[in-house]
This record gives sequence, structure tokens and C-alpha cells, in this order.
Amino acid sequence: MFRSLSLLKEEKKPEDVPIPSFLSSHLGPRVATIIEAYSSKIHDDSFLKIIRQLEFWHSQNTLDHEQFLALAERLAKIATWRENAHESLGEGKFTVPKVRFGRTEVQIPIITCGGMRVQDTWIPDTVPLLKPNKSKVVKSPSQQNLKDVILNCLRVGLNHFETARFYGSSELQFVDALAQLIEEKTIKRADFIFQTKLFPMEKKADFVKQWDATWSNVSRLEYIDLFSFHCVSDDDQIDNLLNETEDGIYQFALDLQKEGRIKHIGFSTHGSAETIMRMINSNKFSYVNIHKHYFGDYHAAGTPDTRGGQGNGTAVKRALELDMGVFQISPFDKGGKLYRPSTTVAAAIGPELSPIAFAALHAWKTQGMHTVSVGFARASDLDEVIEAARLYTDASGKTDALLKAAEAKLDAIAVDKLGKEWFDKGLLNVPSFYTESSDGMAIGHMLWLHNCLSAYGMYEFAKDRYGMLEGPSVKWKKGKTYEENRKKCFNAGNPGRSYDPTVDLTQALKDHYNPELVQKKLAECHEWLNKDTKFTDEERAQRGWSQAYNLTTWGEYPGEIVSVSNVLLGRMGLRDIGGPTEHAAQESQQMRGIVRRLSSVTTS
Repeated sequence: MFRSLSLLKEEKKPEDVPIPSFLSSHLGPRVATIIEAYSSKIHDDSFLKIIRQLEFWHSQNTLDHEQFLALAERLAKIATWRENAHESLGEGKFTVPKVRFGRTEVQIPIITCGGMRVQDTWIPDTVPLLKPNKSKVVKSPSQQNLKDVILNCLRVGLNHFETARFYGSSELQFVDALAQLIEEKTIKRADFIFQTKLFPMEKKADFVKQWDATWSNVSRLEYIDLFSFHCVSDDDQIDNLLNETEDGIYQFALDLQKEGRIKHIGFSTHGSAETIMRMINSNKFSYVNIHKHYFGDYHAAGTPDTRGGQGNGTAVKRALELDMGVFQISPFDKGGKLYRPSTTVAAAIGPELSPIAFAALHAWKTQGMHTVSVGFARASDLDEVIEAARLYTDASGKTDALLKAAEAKLDAIAVDKLGKEWFDKGLLNVPSFYTESSDGMAIGHMLWLHNCLSAYGMYEFAKDRYGMLEGPSVKWKKGKTYEENRKKCFNAGNPGRSYDPTVDLTQALKDHYNPELVQKKLAECHEWLNKDTKFTDEERAQRGWSQAYNLTTWGEYPGEIVSVSNVLLGRMGLRDIGGPTEHAAQESQQMRGIVRRLSSVTTS
């Protein structure tokens, strides 16, 4: 896809610079001139993202010259938001819209700064020996990066910061950064919304201990705006949480609310659709953090919603009926890994929308959700979402037309690849992993992954998600009962296990319209996605499973994968996990040089 361009050999480089094919085409100088006009306002990470997206679209050979030039203009202009935000009266200055967050009455920005990927380490401060040194963490390069993220968010009116006690050092780092900004009089406490989440421990004493650890950090901020019970997923947790006795953890939260230490109580969930509906229908919570995405609803995908459907669509509607705030969890990662979209997805949605912008608009406009979380690793992760927020404010009808056209095209692709009957009924009437007849298998989840791969070529996403189901299967023991296995092998953030061909699913699938097809798809899902199966890039391309482009310019500080090796080796300094790299900086500078020289061709 790349080749060298002799015009640029006079650059003082030790070897020829690989030139993107779109720049070495006859359109190259015109594209370069467009990018160069904005380049002084484009940060390095964003510059590389522009190059990668343009290279993909050039390889597709589906755009005429004017369309391609318009795409270059759009991408370059979008990427200037950071510099424009520094200029109080700068052209293009933009503020993220705010909406009422249900009964909380909080005016929440439609974009949230999510804190699961920006911290220094995944290890929480409760782990003996390995726990992070607080003073070192807040002086680390990751903290400087976090401050950059926070400041850039605040400059565009994105003032909701969401973290959790179980996000390693994230909670500590967010509090320190925000408290410093208050101390420096850069902001006031009322200028931002702070949300953190605590796991609903079975014993109140354990929950109080967890709260005390959080409050030892968060007390610097005076109060928590949005307090969440984290990952409420199974009936055991719900029974414990909804217990109205004086010594229950829900009552403890109400007491904290009376004391003014927390303002609003909600919950987050990775549960099945049934358990989520149970929590929502309790009407005890002011808001919910939930997975509901165009491409599927994570663990709730393919689980009964109590009203004849599947997934979290019904739960979102019910939450809105009850005037709850609705927060979308991880739309760009768990919603399809859209920062590395498949070729099929990117081509179907674009070029006037990125997959990320599409996902955000779908959440706001089609689902009616109030805010979408960006799992920040770096400030440039906001580029495409800022574009979506601008489009959200469009009153001309163009945005609505673009969104509906993309949804229709993606629907049509799925119908064509999967068949209309399967598209309509394939994920209905299968039991969840919390039902004994499933023997813990995440049947609906696996069928959903099969759909994502078969219809949209989302290989990397499906592989990652299936890998999360394989761990519980390793620990699942045939000699134990379903309940014994469930309690030992499942965790609230990742319930369900992978395919087990030795399990008789006759009873589990008795209500499905085509049990034999389900069995076939489950076996294929495992065959394609299990940890031992590898495909070359060529094999993936032949199957229609190619990646369009990669918007990750450098690895996030704690590591992309929450693995034991990443956590332990990174903590001990034996593995360089993440952070900006010299390679990325050099690549950006080389590309800037190429663009600058090519743009001079059109003006000389």
C-alpha cells in the first residue's frame, strides 16, 4: 500500500521514507495542500490518524476526486479542535452540548471522560506489596497525560469525569489532578461532575472498608456527584443490594447521601438483560451505566429482556420511562472496537461519518441515551467524538439523514449475510448464562459474536470478546453443580463461558426456531475465535475480516489488555507497557515533512 516517492529523496533521512499511496498519486499534492493548511493546529497523534484514514479510503478506490478531497478537508478540520479550544474567540470554537441527566437534574455533557484506560496501573491501592506508590503515580508521565486529557476536555465543556475503585490507580489520579486544578484556581468544584463506582460487596463491613479507601482519596473533592454500585450483574448481588435492612449496603449509600458526601445513586452493569431489567424496575436508582450499542449489547446480547426480545434495548427504554439518567458504557471498544474498525464497517458507514461518530450519534439520536463514555488513553481520542457532537447540534436534517442511511446500510449487510430469518430471530429464545440449562455457556453472546464476524468482518473485536469467555471455561469442573461452578468461575464484570461441545443443549434451545443452526454457529464461533486459532492477514482478507485502519497511535499506559503479565510485569518495571513512543513521534514528523514538501509543489 505504501511506496517511495523520488520527489522527497532530498529529505535528509537515512533511507527512503515510505509514502502513503494517496500522497504518491496524482491527487497527492492537492491533498497535501489541504492538510498543510491546517497542520499547525493538528497534534501529532491526530496527524497520523488522518493519514491512516485517507490511506484506507484511497485503497478502497470508491471515492471520486472531489469526494476524496472533501474527506481530507473534513478530517483535517476536525483535528484542529484542541488548538481552537485554546483560543477563546477562535474560529471553530465548540462546546459539547449538555442535557438533563434524568431525575438527577444534572446537566451532563453528551460526552463523558471515561477513566478506565488512562491510569498508570491496573493494580488498585488495596493490594499489599504491589499496590502503587501514590506519590510516584501522581508524578508519573501518565499523570501528565491525564492532566492534558482533563484540561482539553474542560476547554470544550466536557466536564464529566468517570472512574472506579477497581480501575487501578485511576480514581486516585483523577482526584489528584482535579484537586490541583481547584487549588490553582483554574476551576471551581462546581465546574465539573465527578463519578466513581464501588463494587457491591456481600458483607457490609467489606463495602465500608472499600468506601473508606475511596473517601480517603475523594474527600479532597468534598463530594461525589454520581455514586455507582459497580458491575451489578447477577441475582445474588441484586438480592444483597436491594435488601432494605438498616445494615444493608444500599441503606449505607442512602446515609452517605444524607450526609452530603454523595449526591446521586446509580449502578453500572455487565449483566444479562433480565437482571438489568430487575435493577431498573426496582426504581431505586437515579441513573444507569449500561451497554447498548448498534453492533450489540455485550454480555446482554442474546439474553431475554423479559418482554419477548433480547439485549438491552428494552432496558434503556424502561430507564427513560422512569426518568433515569442513561449513560452508555464503552461505545467505541465494547461496542465494536471502532478505533480499529473492520473494512466492512468503515466502508459501509463512511466517508462522511467515521464509525466512532456513527456509534455516538446512534446512541444519542436512535437510542435516546444521555451521554456516551470515551475511554480516554490520550487527548486525540476525542477527535471523532467531537465531530459527532458537532453533528448532533445540526438542525438541517443532514445528520439525521446520514445516520439513518448508515443504519439502513448496515442492516442490509446483515440481512444479506445472515439471512432475514436469522437477522430477525437468531438471538431470540435462548437462555442466558445465568440459566442452568446453558451450563454457564454464553450462548447469546457467542451467537452475537458470530453475527459480528459473519456480517461485518469484526475479527479483532470478536476474538477479544471470545477470549474473555475462555477463562471461565478452563475453571469449570464437570464434577461440580452449575451453581458451584457459576459462583467460582464467573465474575460480575465478565459472566458466561465459552463453547463446550460436551454439553447437551437440547433443553436450552427448545424454544429457538432453529436449534441445529444454533449448534452449528456455536461450533464455528469456537473454531474461528478460540485462543489457538490464528489467521494470517491474507486469510482474514479472503474471509472479509480485514481491519480498515488503526487509530491507536501509541499504547495506553496501563496496557490494552488487563492481563496478569501486564499488571505484574509493568508494576515491577519489567515491561514497558504504554505511553507515547519515539517511533510514533518520528512517524508523525516524517509524514509532516512529506505533506509539507508535496504541498509546495502546488504553490511553486
